Amino acid sequence: MPLTRSEWICLTTGLAVGALAGANSDKIKTALSGLLGTIKDSVGDGYAAAAQKVAEHVEGLQDAVAEAKSGGQPAGPAAAPGTT
Repeated sequence: MPLTRSEWICLTTGLAVGALAGANSDKIKTALSGLLGTIKDSVGDGYAAAAQKVAEHVEGLQDAVAEAKSGGQPAGPAAAPGTT
């Protein structure tokens, strides 16, 4: 099946862009390294905040279970810390 004119244009454009990117790969890597570093730091900060929040909830649940085992309260659904 022969290629249409628009398919040829897409094919040749893709080849040209690929050739330019390959020829300038070192320049592209240095230009994007700062941006990728910033994104990586932001994702790391977000992950750390989420992990801290989960740790706080786990600690609250562990406290509720320990209190229920010691006879302080009947066992039941524990309220999230800071909501009572």
